[in-house]
Amino acid sequence: MKLIICILQNSDKEKVVKALNGNSFRVTVLASTGGYFRSGNTTLMIGVEKERLDDAIELIREHCAPPRSEGMRRATLFVLNVDQFEKL
Repeated sequence: MKLIICILQNSDKEKVVKALNGNSFRVTVLASTGGYFRSGNTTLMIGVEKERLDDAIELIREHCAPPRSEGMRRATLFVLNVDQFEKL
């Protein structure tokens, strides 16, 4: 099991979450602030099976808008190993 932490622009949130949910990925959405301009961002937490990791990353890549200016990023992703996962 892997955990993707994805930080993206607020404007991309709806498209990315809809695409992930439509492909049976469960997403937790957190409001966040950061970056050079301290603008509003969205942080997504996505638990995925190792075999579906590339699919999730490709969906995020496909549904993020191009950067608005030179040096900006579409999204920042961290992929972490999950030692234990439980639903209570």
